[in-house]
Amino acid sequence: MAFKLQYAVFSGICAASAGAFGKLSGLDAFQDFLILRLIFFVSMILCNAAVWTLFVKALHQSSSSFVATIVSSTSNFLFTAILGYFLLGEITSTLWWTGMAFIICGLMFIVSDDDVACKK
Repeated sequence: MAFKLQYAVFSGICAASAGAFGKLSGLDAFQDFLILRLIFFVSMILCNAAVWTLFVKALHQSSSSFVATIVSSTSNFLFTAILGYFLLGEITSTLWWTGMAFIICGLMFIVSDDDVACKK
């Protein structure tokens, strides 16, 4: 693929980070720490701003908005699971990871340069 995927990937990472910061800002464990909750909340807003900035850059570099959207969504999904596990102790099932593997495989087919299916 001619365009660079890093902006779309970083957009997804920022989206996952925004969700994590939003969840952290509302946890009961931080209820007595107003400054920390405020930092998490502002971080969530900044990450959301970064999502849209990076996503627009990815759209400008992409020949198709579909590819940028798929890459951003997939990286968001993957990093949300990783952050959920490490920050919040959330557990995902084997079925969830199997589905994620299928999504990544589908993404690889979509963004690959090889148009074998289109050749006669």
